[in-house]
Amino acid sequence: MTDDSNRIDALDFLRGIAVMGILLANMVAIGLPSAAQLNPFTLGTDGPLDLAAWVFNLLLVDGKFRALFAMMFGASMLLVMESAELDGRDGLAAHRKRMIWLAVFGVVHHLLIWSGDILLPLALAGLVASSLAGRDTLTLVKWALGLLALQWAIDLVTILPPFSLRSAALAPGASADIVARWQALSDSFGGAGSHAVAADVALHRSGYGAILSARASLFGADLINMVRFVLPELLAFMALGMAMLKGGFLSAQWLGEQYRATWRRAYPVGLLPMAGLAAWVLISGDPLAAEAAGFGWSLPLRLPLAVAHAALALGLAIRFPDNALVGAVRAVGRLALSNYLLCSLVATTMFYGYGAGLFGRLDRAALLLCGFGGWAIMLLWSVLWRRYWRQGPAEWLWRRLVRGKA
Repeated sequence: MTDDSNRIDALDFLRGIAVMGILLANMVAIGLPSAAQLNPFTLGTDGPLDLAAWVFNLLLVDGKFRALFAMMFGASMLLVMESAELDGRDGLAAHRKRMIWLAVFGVVHHLLIWSGDILLPLALAGLVASSLAGRDTLTLVKWALGLLALQWAIDLVTILPPFSLRSAALAPGASADIVARWQALSDSFGGAGSHAVAADVALHRSGYGAILSARASLFGADLINMVRFVLPELLAFMALGMAMLKGGFLSAQWLGEQYRATWRRAYPVGLLPMAGLAAWVLISGDPLAAEAAGFGWSLPLRLPLAVAHAALALGLAIRFPDNALVGAVRAVGRLALSNYLLCSLVATTMFYGYGAGLFGRLDRAALLLCGFGGWAIMLLWSVLWRRYWRQGPAEWLWRRLVRGKA
């Protein structure tokens, strides 16, 4: 999501990879009840293939491509500000105006299409991150690590107390209040006979009016959760993206051997402990362990895995710049905002009650296949669109609103 000027082809490729990866996570988030995003033992899991799909998403997808996209966003901020200044405009003012309009896109998307929107938190984080734009590379890395540590602390403070609550509720002579609190929390995790899952399914198989009303009533709570559980992490990866652009990593100035060495080192650092978390969840069969693994303990591991994804993608981009598939992924990246919004629109129409009504009817393996099918559509339409127009429809509107011209 950047201006046409001052572009880096490899960065467009990486942005396309990030958008495509986000789709795989969003298929579960849109097609299944919210409890299924972390708990593999609830609706959507019917056998080994579904558990394998959950492990695949946990290890390589969930949170990693959002982190990668935030890194792209941080790098794009610097490029947009530099481009504006080369045009004789105020770079910081131009960036802030873009973020304000992106926030408008986000609110509309959140309320009218899907409440899992990432545009609004990206815009809010982008406004804050602009204060870091002038920092040197080392300072940006320190900010990134500090913000990531802050987010991890917030998440652990949230996810660890339920273990104590469960122990207290299962202890002999536990009070009725403690037992009731644990039962309500356990129900939200989506166990057998979960009322929360049943209510989620009933809502999303209903009409548009009921879903819209629910989104509007929860919007305030969603904003609070966004500030607590999303903003520090996005800011961390935006700062890291700015540092990586200044250091030449995201501007494709490194050698292919350097990118290859990076992902070869980074993947084991992230994947080995992630595999341990997956094994803990599967062996224990504990939904609370799944919540802790996916929400808390895995968060710092997104850093090496997002960097590894970026290094692998950039190595491919500079090695095969004229490859047709690489060019198609670049086209997806050039139309990132349009692709993101289009995926939300198509997926919600496919799953929610006002469309095909498939919510909760497909298992994880089928949703993963749907995500791969979505990749094919994104690649095809992006290439065809780019043959006739430089910008996607959403990019055109965004630039029109910001600059008064397309």
